[in-house]
Amino acid sequence: MKWMGWSAGRMTVIAALAAAMLSACGGGGGGGGSAGGGNAPGSNGSGTSSGQAAPETGNASQAGAITEHDAHRFLGQASFGATPSTVASVRSLGYAGWIDNQFNTGLSVSHVSTAEASVARLLADKARASDISYTWWTHAVQDPAQLRQRVAYALSQIFVVSTMDSVLADNSRLVASYMDMLIQHSGSTYRELLEAVALHPAMGIYLSTLQNRKEDPVSGRIPDENFAREVMQLFSIGLYELNDDGSLKLRNGQPIETYTPDDVRGLAKVFTGWSWHRPAGNTAEWWRCFWPSAGCNDFALQSRMPMSGYAEAHSTSEKRFLGITVPAQATANPALSLRLALDRLATHPNTAPFISKQLIQRLVTSNPSPAYVARVTSVFRGSNGSLRAVVKAILLDAEARTPGTSGVSMPSHGKLREPVLRLSQLLRAIPHSSTMYTTLQSAQSAAPFYYASATDDPAFALGQTPMRSPSVFNFYRPGYKPPRSQLGALGLVAPEMQATSETSVLGYANFITTILDQGWGETHPQTGKPDIQFNLSALQALDDGSNTARPQRMVDEAARLLLGGPLSSALNERVVTAVGAMPRANDQQKRRRAAAAVALIAVSPNYIVQQ
Repeated sequence: MKWMGWSAGRMTVIAALAAAMLSACGGGGGGGGSAGGGNAPGSNGSGTSSGQAAPETGNASQAGAITEHDAHRFLGQASFGATPSTVASVRSLGYAGWIDNQFNTGLSVSHVSTAEASVARLLADKARASDISYTWWTHAVQDPAQLRQRVAYALSQIFVVSTMDSVLADNSRLVASYMDMLIQHSGSTYRELLEAVALHPAMGIYLSTLQNRKEDPVSGRIPDENFAREVMQLFSIGLYELNDDGSLKLRNGQPIETYTPDDVRGLAKVFTGWSWHRPAGNTAEWWRCFWPSAGCNDFALQSRMPMSGYAEAHSTSEKRFLGITVPAQATANPALSLRLALDRLATHPNTAPFISKQLIQRLVTSNPSPAYVARVTSVFRGSNGSLRAVVKAILLDAEARTPGTSGVSMPSHGKLREPVLRLSQLLRAIPHSSTMYTTLQSAQSAAPFYYASATDDPAFALGQTPMRSPSVFNFYRPGYKPPRSQLGALGLVAPEMQATSETSVLGYANFITTILDQGWGETHPQTGKPDIQFNLSALQALDDGSNTARPQRMVDEAARLLLGGPLSSALNERVVTAVGAMPRANDQQKRRRAAAAVALIAVSPNYIVQQ
């Protein structure tokens, strides 16, 4: 085990971490400083389920009206984690102003460029799955377009592709391009996003539409049905008919299925004849582009361009699905078939509540009230599916901004912060350095990157690596109820709990303690250490030794960085007592006290549960 050889002091810290983590996962709310938050400035405090958005605030005359805690909490929902500068920006611009500014912020560099830079720097023969870890973490921590990156991550957990697929793992430029596409469409319409997803070659590979051919009665070949099924079940309408508030429609007391096997078969014909991009003006035989070969084999271009439709491989027979019919075609027209199919999916009555609720769950709370879902659904419909408008409505809603005064039950409000987002907040809150990033930045590289490592292992890491979910169903399902739990008994869902176990709870505590002490990432050849190293000197300076048993100033500052405010009194006492019991006779021991303060907060219910 990795704990072997540790000092008794560090083992004591791990025991405290484990106890805190286990209590966090046993239910309960965020407690103290992380729960609820104050009223949004200008709010009359009545934000009831009648459903008003929290008032827009924060122009120049209202600077400071949004508290540091309020801004920090908002950024936990709208970004990969708060920093002192982003907290100041939210307080200056207001919630609505910050959202508008973020959607208008250009990207610093693309994921494809970052992945290609890592391939060149590491002298690799091609982009691999590890390059996705490098670029994902770099953008999550460093990119100023935080909202667009955060929304794109939420979308990636609905419209899933994964480097668990061996083809994508060995050609991860495709996944980097897919992430760029999600960011590009994070503020566009749902219909535009759906088409971009359907035609991206990464999705074509992952769900079998790339090189999918029309039916052949002679050989018995039928169109692949994989994407046709998942685009309905997961990407648009879901399994059962919904009311606008996300609740199930019932017939004779039973839910009503949204589609049948016949709908899958009919829709599958739409997704025939699509394959690698064929550049305009290319005169090679069609099959040379359909199956790239001499004369039509530019992977660097084709990996980031939408798939092309090939009439020669597209079904011309009648296509019936979801109450509409695409008539038989005398001449195959894959573009027309696709347009009619996606128009139907985008305007289906289920799509607005199905997608709206999942975005609320990914950003704000696992159990939004029906009224909250209905309000966002109304914005979805009224804006023609504008994701920018939908995200803004989600983040400004009274249930997001002032849940304690919005008629919701605070114990059921919020969400378990998934491991990836716990680490991203830690990296954005606590000063650190990346030798690889700094070296490339000094060399004026256009795309410096973190030499991050995979975090799949639940025993010694996060049990989760971005863009590497085990299946198209993501790391967890939106309707997951922990079995034999108080949450389940109350009818509440906790999606992220599906990826939580006794092993992962202890593994996370072990991981946080280890990286704060030793660093995180691949070993950098120049230093012989993990690439990313935390700088705790500012926290150490607050542990001045005037009262070694009460390192309160240091704990308060760590809580401010990680939570936006002080700890609850009970947790504060536990952290201060645990840290104060640790020796501080030399610099190494002082640093471990600072690391322990950060780690104890990072595994606490205040941090694990986002409220």
